[in-house]
Amino acid sequence: MKKEVPMKNYFILALIFLITVIGVFYAREWYNTSKEYYAQNSVMTKLVREIKSEEIANYTLENQKFVLYVASGKNFELKDFEDEFKNLIKNMDLIDSVLYMNLDGVDPNSFYNLLKNDFSATTRIKDQITNDSSASLYVFTDGKITNILNNVNDYSMKRLESIITRWEIK
Repeated sequence: MKKEVPMKNYFILALIFLITVIGVFYAREWYNTSKEYYAQNSVMTKLVREIKSEEIANYTLENQKFVLYVASGKNFELKDFEDEFKNLIKNMDLIDSVLYMNLDGVDPNSFYNLLKNDFSATTRIKDQITNDSSASLYVFTDGKITNILNNVNDYSMKRLESIITRWEIK
């Protein structure tokens, strides 16, 4: 006694197989797209506000004290640091006090000259402003840069927390 399998079962199997294959390719494409987006953009933009170099002067008029985090969004070496730094900003409740500036698409020489000539509080601060740093923190107080931390990605989170606490941002 031979049992025959209805033809509709083969169609259902083929449909399930086709949906599975399409789903796998869709998931793969979504993963690649999100990975590429992550590589091109900083995670800091998800937490803090982003500012352009031409907006800094206006922002300093409206805000007495804030921290400007400057880095390239395409620098893959900073991704792990920025994930940890983002958590530090959340834990210290500094979301409204930190701004992010993406250096991609900005002329670094004119940007750093702007900081040196228009926002340096002292000549010591002016000498510390350099474009050799992969990521920097600039503390603005009353429209002028009062503290600088270059290559912040080389610091531990505990050290950064103690430095930022000393700056009394809030």
